[in-house]
Amino acid sequence: MRAWWVTAALAAVLFGAISCGPQQGSPDRTDPGTAAPVSIIRRGNEITLSGDVPDPAAKRALLDAVITSTEDLTVIDRLRVAPGATAPDFSVSAPVFEAAAVIGDFTVRMTGDTVTLAGTAAKAPEAAAVADAAEDAWPRAEILNELVVSSPATR
Repeated sequence: MRAWWVTAALAAVLFGAISCGPQQGSPDRTDPGTAAPVSIIRRGNEITLSGDVPDPAAKRALLDAVITSTEDLTVIDRLRVAPGATAPDFSVSAPVFEAAAVIGDFTVRMTGDTVTLAGTAAKAPEAAAVADAAEDAWPRAEILNELVVSSPATR
């Protein structure tokens, strides 16, 4: 099992390195006003990362935080490096994704200084743990908590 994780991590690094270079035919996205918001969308055991990050280090930090958050996870990396893009510090974001590991439809959208959390938690303490982790990770950001708790009838 450990060898599988090492292989998956190396594959993520390789794919990340390949996608960091300039893409032929794509515009030079250096204006922070045109940077795409960062989105992290979890559907079951698949997480898709998309949007613009300011540099390869930010991209690597976000990938590491997501990959290490839980086992048996497929990560789809659609992040782009766009110098001038703004994003929160991803090097401290692992606790957010670890707390959200129990939420199968968890999403995060980061636009400027605003971080929006969404998804359906089974219990109120699960939703609270994610919101608390986000506030600890990104204290200067405005955290919009749109997490909901499923009712017993919908479980």
